[in-house]
Amino acid sequence: MERNGNGLTQKEWLGQVDAILESRIGLGHSDLADSNFFDLWEDDGSPEEGAEECLAEDDLYGPAVEGGII
Repeated sequence: MERNGNGLTQKEWLGQVDAILESRIGLGHSDLADSNFFDLWEDDGSPEEGAEECLAEDDLYGPAVEGGII
């Protein structure tokens, strides 16, 4: 199973992204707009960065992130 530079498989990484999202907004990545997770995982981005990108790219939550609300 392939691991990124942080030692995480894509499944493990997405699980951590989901845990962060669920703690912040009660939803997982599959409930939000599509994000290019593979590139971020492959480039050794942290799960926190993945969650931020997911929120920022979503039409509903993106403005809230930019406004510092969530």
